[in-house]
Amino acid sequence: MSKTIPQASKRSRAWIWLIVIGPILSLIGLITGFASAGSACRSVVVPKEGLVKSYGTLQGMGGKERTCESVMDTVAVPTWTFIVLGLVLFLTGILVRSATRKRAYIAGEHRPTKQGVNRRSILQGAVAFFATALAGAAPAYANGNVRYVSASGSDSNPGSVTAPWRTLAKVRSAMASGDLQRGSTVLFKRGDDFYGSIHMPSLIGSSGTLTIGAYGEGARPRLLGYKVSKAAWTQYSGNIWKLNIAANSGQYSGNTSEASTNVGFLKAAGMIHGRKRWAISELAADWEFFSDSTYVYVRLGVNPGAGVAISVQRDILRLASHTTVQDLYLGGTGAHGVTTGGKNVVIQRNEIEWIGGSALSGTTRYGNGVELYVGAARVMIRENIIRQTYDVALSAQGTGTAGWTDITWESNRLENCNMSLELWGKGGGTGFLRCRFINNTCIDAGYSWAALIRSDRDGKGTHLLTYSMEVPVDVEITGNSFLGARDNYTRNSGDRQIPAGIITHRNTIKLGAGKKIAYGVENPETSEQAAQWQARTGREQASVFAVSY
Repeated sequence: MSKTIPQASKRSRAWIWLIVIGPILSLIGLITGFASAGSACRSVVVPKEGLVKSYGTLQGMGGKERTCESVMDTVAVPTWTFIVLGLVLFLTGILVRSATRKRAYIAGEHRPTKQGVNRRSILQGAVAFFATALAGAAPAYANGNVRYVSASGSDSNPGSVTAPWRTLAKVRSAMASGDLQRGSTVLFKRGDDFYGSIHMPSLIGSSGTLTIGAYGEGARPRLLGYKVSKAAWTQYSGNIWKLNIAANSGQYSGNTSEASTNVGFLKAAGMIHGRKRWAISELAADWEFFSDSTYVYVRLGVNPGAGVAISVQRDILRLASHTTVQDLYLGGTGAHGVTTGGKNVVIQRNEIEWIGGSALSGTTRYGNGVELYVGAARVMIRENIIRQTYDVALSAQGTGTAGWTDITWESNRLENCNMSLELWGKGGGTGFLRCRFINNTCIDAGYSWAALIRSDRDGKGTHLLTYSMEVPVDVEITGNSFLGARDNYTRNSGDRQIPAGIITHRNTIKLGAGKKIAYGVENPETSEQAAQWQARTGREQASVFAVSY
């Protein structure tokens, strides 16, 4: 004869699941919180800000403090979601247990001596657990102010995911007005193109980080600096054509409001044309170009037509302090891809290519992937892909006393740039303090689009470039792979030796046969004589050299 358990008793079992699952969720949150940033950093659960700063000062931690902060920003919401939800479930279970026992006593029910747990209860508990986990893992931002930008949106929209903005101009105005400030997030739709640039003002707000990133599926959203020609070229004379590229001329699409007419290069049918001339009379071969304050002039046997991408002098992104930029494609400028002299900046997982070529001064041309100005501090540049720059993939340079502090370049892939890393500083002051270039892969320095058209080619196809080093230097270069170079591994001004404050060790360096290790007659050794160079200079201890590529 079976025994029937009253329905009220069945319902009373719910408190068991609440009391069991609650502590489990809180425990998961605690584990995540304690482990989130590592033993040397403050954690979400137990902040140790003083410890991490002291550790960074004593051990040369470089950008790790900022790394810890970034990691904690990522895990904070899931951590506290688990902890708080677990406590709520546990306390709810206690209250339910108390209430059901009281109702059972009043109704005269007697608790069975043994209770079973059916499959439905198990399933319900599992669903509740995983729903909580997924809710905790969903992205969230410091002040909840998230704006979306899509090529199919409108700047009159509110910037929601269902009614996004459209242009970079709208993003810039939102930063100026404070609609986007520290703690806010702006996300560009993957697979879409956006023309123009973002030069940030000082951000409004006293806490948090402004995040610029991507949403949706597909390729990185592309922020492009190109002016794209319409079929509006007119014949200047003979084989020379001209196009009005002044702001809002109506003769081009793309970056229509950009005032600069200082052209860096042209791109047509996927081909880069970078031979810039300094007068119309110098145009002698197809696709050579010259630009003045209004027009770009191109020599070609036929009308260049629509679709010629014209890069001009304008950094794609110029970042303020307290900014994170991630998961974007940046390209098509005659200037730099990204620049900043700010503090607490993260630049990660971006793709940067087709950079530079505009005139900097006189006939000197320039253009770097990511450039750090004097005053940059606590900057992390990691996991980016940087290709095809006129000058350098990664640079820290300038004149002034503020220097560069706690800069980390880590796990980037640098391909076909003229130089991989450039360092120079003037003006005294702190110079380079706790800077690290670690675990990067640098391939084919000196084989960029501009390598053979530069006027200053001598020894410039190199991985490590230093010059005008008139400030203190505290830089470690380790764990990197330097694979292939047109000219040499390193080129240094002055005595032609790597400055004493730059520590180079445990790298892999592979150069082609007969390639110089270091530029200048002071450094006669070729790739086959790496051991002699190491012994003479004391450089690259525990590094591996190979003759290949």
